[in-house]
Amino acid sequence: MHRHIIRTVMVSLLLALAVILSGAGPAGTDLSDELINELMCPSSSTPQTLATSNTSDAVGMRSFIKAKAAQGWSKQRIVDTLVRQYGERILPVPPKEGFALASWIMPFATLMGGVAAISFRLWGWLRGRKQHDATLTAEMASTIDEGDLRRYEAQLARELEQFE
Repeated sequence: MHRHIIRTVMVSLLLALAVILSGAGPAGTDLSDELINELMCPSSSTPQTLATSNTSDAVGMRSFIKAKAAQGWSKQRIVDTLVRQYGERILPVPPKEGFALASWIMPFATLMGGVAAISFRLWGWLRGRKQHDATLTAEMASTIDEGDLRRYEAQLARELEQFE
């Protein structure tokens, strides 16, 4: 029974991996619909995809995409052509090259810098606290009077007897 479950899970994972690696999308997904839903309208005042924008640029880009997809152009060729005409602002995310690479790196670099700064400060605080505690303990040990110590021990013993 246990082996059957493991075998079923493994077969399911292998099938999912095969679908992912084949690049197959959901059934009925057309290249032109995919691009129209991905790419941004260059002339909208608010960020909108070509599918939701009604500007003249969006209408023209939708027609261009449908025509070129029908002619068999690849997704990358259509995107490259539109980027040359309208610029990188039509891409849903900045490219991972050139100056735009900073928009990908800076959030992670800032996060890592913050973690490092907090870690360094916490390490210094803990190290200083240990030194302070050691100094305080040594000072307290050197100032204890033997008579006071015996008196406190006797008082502690009396108080403990009252609770028992």
